[in-house]
Amino acid sequence: MVKIPYADSTGVLSVEVKLQHAADVYLVDSINYRKMSSGQRFKYYGGYYSKTPVIITVNGTGRWYLIVRGGGQYKFNWY
Repeated sequence: MVKIPYADSTGVLSVEVKLQHAADVYLVDSINYRKMSSGQRFKYYGGYYSKTPVIITVNGTGRWYLIVRGGGQYKFNWY
């Protein structure tokens, strides 16, 4: 099973993702992560990126999950 990276936020949270190849990069909160996992429509921050690094910033408390689809290996940092 693949371990999905996540971070807990008390306000503003950003992630920087360095991609090997173009990929879909999403940040989703806990509610939308559950929807995504069960195949339902879900809301996210991010999108399709062909340039790196990708920086996504969200404003909200709770747990946020980093989803990278395609693109091979990647590196990331929360801040």
